[in-house]
Amino acid sequence: MSGSKQVSVVRLGADLIQAEGSGSLSALQKRRVEAWLAALLQTEHLSLLIGNGLSAAAGSMAGKLPPLMSRHVSEDEEAPFPRIRKYAQESARNVGRDANLEDEIRAAMMLADGLAVLGEKSKEDSVRAAIEVAMSSLLNEVLDFERNIWEHHQKSDGEALKVTRALTQFLGPFTARPAQRDRLNLFTTNYDRLLEYAADVLGLHLIDRFEGRLHPKFSASRVNLDLHYSPPGVRGEPRLVDGVARYAKLHGSIDWSFARGEIWRDSIPFGGPRAASKTATNAVIYPNPAKDVETLSFPYAELFRDFAAAVCRPNTTLVTFGYGFGDGHINRVIADMLRVPSTHLVVVSRDPLSAFDSFKARTLFPPSQTTELVGPDVGGLEEFSSLLPVITSDQILEAQFDYLNKRSKLGDELDPQHGHNEDS
Repeated sequence: MSGSKQVSVVRLGADLIQAEGSGSLSALQKRRVEAWLAALLQTEHLSLLIGNGLSAAAGSMAGKLPPLMSRHVSEDEEAPFPRIRKYAQESARNVGRDANLEDEIRAAMMLADGLAVLGEKSKEDSVRAAIEVAMSSLLNEVLDFERNIWEHHQKSDGEALKVTRALTQFLGPFTARPAQRDRLNLFTTNYDRLLEYAADVLGLHLIDRFEGRLHPKFSASRVNLDLHYSPPGVRGEPRLVDGVARYAKLHGSIDWSFARGEIWRDSIPFGGPRAASKTATNAVIYPNPAKDVETLSFPYAELFRDFAAAVCRPNTTLVTFGYGFGDGHINRVIADMLRVPSTHLVVVSRDPLSAFDSFKARTLFPPSQTTELVGPDVGGLEEFSSLLPVITSDQILEAQFDYLNKRSKLGDELDPQHGHNEDS
């Protein structure tokens, strides 16, 4: 390969459209990809899993990238921090990737709990202090990322227009679901609120597990709420409201916090600041060392059950965008999903995914049930959006075909030679 340009790989089921080393997609190949995606997006159940790739793409357009996770919980070379880094690297290697901050925080949490059992108070305090500093730094950097996008939005400048246009072109085809099909299930592993911002721009209603307005509280019960309306003059026949999606943040969010044994969504503006009274260890981001809950699996267990219930059922398409396949919990659910013959997985990524290659090698990975769009020509935000179909509502399409059909028949009646002349 010449230069630094990466090469894209495009596979539609068992049909390899472009292998590594090929050039850009031709116009005909792009139409094939668009038609393929159009069919998949119209399956009975549709889920979209968003990873850090979306935030990175939007941040690149706005001039500030989201925080990198490839850092240490502490740069201290004195015990026990080198051992924490080594343990995190070993656990990450099991899923085929390098360790990140989440891995080290998990290891540090385990060590702090062990030191508490042994009565090593000073060492425990040292580890917990490092966790607090690392989480505070991460949360502040996430808010800085949000703030940069919001400042562009308030100025209505070119960067803001580029970001909102890219998000709209990306999410639009996913949210344009026909009324007779299930709602879009939107999942993300990101802590930031870029998707909430995009939903506001699109006018998209997000239904999640939180209840209440002034102080929304996380609900452990699974209630299939939805939004309906009654057409004027029609009673007893409610219809689904357009532009609604079910939403779950699998790794938590910077505006979630533990308080009084429950999880609340704080009123933190897009971009901050956070309340001065809230400590980083109260934030519900994965993993979290908070002690004021009965089990650390709450609320993550409920969120992952929602994910499994959404994708592990027949006639389901799951599209992953910017997800690096570095989360073992999510990977296990995806592997179970692929055991259902009528499901389909679409993997979209701008960069190569070593953890995805490891996932394919270790699990049942039927080519006929999977699609790969990997590389800068097809996996970037704008590049992938250009391949998505422009979905028009079924009613408009039917009305269009009905109009053309009637016009054609009328032309035949007025001029019997009409159809003959057209053929000639």
